[in-house]
Order: sequence, then structure tokens, then C-alpha cells
Amino acid sequence: MSSGTADAINTNQRLRQRIAHGFRELGLASEACAVERVPALLQQERVDLLLITGSIADPNVDLSWLVGRARRQQSRVAFWLHDDPYEFDLHWRLDGLNCPVFSNEPNCLPYYPASCQPRALALAASPLDDLPGASEYGQPEVDLGFCGVAFPQRVALLRQLLAAGFSLACWGDGWPDDLSGAVNLRLGPAGLRQLYRRCRFVLNLGREVAIANRRDQIAASMPGPRTFEAALLGAVQLHLGQSPRIASYYSAEQGVIPASCIEEIGALLERARANPSWRRQLGAAAARHTRRHHLYRHRCHDLLAAVAAPGVWP
Repeated sequence: MSSGTADAINTNQRLRQRIAHGFRELGLASEACAVERVPALLQQERVDLLLITGSIADPNVDLSWLVGRARRQQSRVAFWLHDDPYEFDLHWRLDGLNCPVFSNEPNCLPYYPASCQPRALALAASPLDDLPGASEYGQPEVDLGFCGVAFPQRVALLRQLLAAGFSLACWGDGWPDDLSGAVNLRLGPAGLRQLYRRCRFVLNLGREVAIANRRDQIAASMPGPRTFEAALLGAVQLHLGQSPRIASYYSAEQGVIPASCIEEIGALLERARANPSWRRQLGAAAARHTRRHHLYRHRCHDLLAAVAAPGVWP
């Protein structure tokens, strides 16, 4: 398990560790490592599969050389990309590699060359983050919580929610100083659990941003990893914005409730205040459903089943 970006600029090293743990839960030997260490590891031991995850935008990582090196060591290579569609314009870097590609965005699949044999594979949650007591929530302090990057459309939406009189706890990167309740600090699993404990509902917002997605302007449709992570921790989410495929993963009864306007959010908050047990039951259902269907071991099982199919490898 490696990232497609050097660790000096890789902000999501935790993801490869969770995926590697998913393979280990299936009874397989799996190691997460920086891409800089891959050549040495290939020489030291027999590797059946090199799985490269995440962004492939780092120009200092020579993917063609890396794939060639792995094949000389009799190792197969596949990619699991979690920055689709935001960096899709950079996928020319996969041309000619003839490696199977798994993408977290189904809308990107028609744009890949046939040699990639593209398949959709959502991200998931990890039991490594399922801390003791994570789903035990007391009396919340604020109405709505959110953790993520301050994309412009998110800032605008949170301003609307604050103007409607809802209280907010927001953590992440790039939030303006005048946004009440916002703190510019990244949170790990323990910090996220504390944030979710404070909030009646967690906001599930779309990730509409074109980092390198201007040529085809592919719309995002798949729920991001925090959907699964929040559900595993017993948070009840209000889904606003994009990610229309989220209904394929969670229903309202499983802790992810669609909300399309300020009035709906207000009515849900009133219900949560009047009936705290309703919200607690939804949180328990979200955690239970995630453990049964949306852990990384489930995704790793599906990935292995796909690459084991006839005709996948050249």
C-alpha cells in the first residue's frame, strides 16, 4: 500500500494505513508505506500487489518508472484514486501503464481509456477510528457541526445557516476569521469524536471544486470518506449539496437525512431537541450499518474480487 504523492506534501497518509488494515482484516499481509520506500521494499520481499492510492498529481513521482520497476519484480500494480474528479485532468499520467484503476467517482469512468479497466469504489470507514464510547453521546452544545476545507460554496452555505439563527462548530482549513464557530485546525479521529459529541447534527456537504478538472468539468456524485467515518462514530448527518449517490449507501433511517432548505433543517433540529432518543437511535443505526457494510475490509474484498477476474492483467 502506497500513496501516489510524496509524503512531504501528502496530507492524507492516514488513508493508506486504514486501507492496509482492511486487507489485514481479510487475513492478508499488507504494509502501508511512503512512495519513496516502494523500490527498496520491492527488492527486499515478494509483493503480489502494489496498490497506489490517492492523488497522482505529484510531478516528482515517476509513475511509469515505478510501475516498470514493480513488474520487473513480478509484482502487479493497481491504482485506487480518491481525488476524482477534482484532479481528473491529470490522468494522462496513467496513459500506457495498463494498470487497473479504481476511482471513488463513477462519473469519471467513461473518460478513462479502456486499458485502465476503470471501476468505481467508494472510500469507507476504519475500525481503527471506532474509539471506545464513540457512539455514546450526551447533551449536545451546538446545533450543527462540520469538519473540512473552506471551499467558497461551503463558506456561503455556513453563513446562511448562521444567519438563520443556528449555532455552529466548524473545524478545518481556510475558514474566514469572521465566521462564528469556525476554527482553522485539522482534526484526527479523537478530535472528530469530540466535535460530533458537541453537535446535534453533522453537516454532510458536497465537495464541488475544480482543482484540475476544468477540461471535462466532471461533477462529483459519490459521498466522501467522512460520510462513512462520521456514521461509524454514531453521528447523525444532514446531507446538503451534491453527492446524489449517497442514498445508495445510507437512508434517513440509517443516519443520513437529506435536507434541501433552511426550513427543513429547522424542523429537524426542533425534533431532535424535543425527542433526544430519536437522534440517539439514528446514530446507533448509522454506526451499526457502517460496521456491517462500509468498512475498508468490505472495499478491499471488492477490490480483490475485481482484480482476480480473468483478463484484468496484461
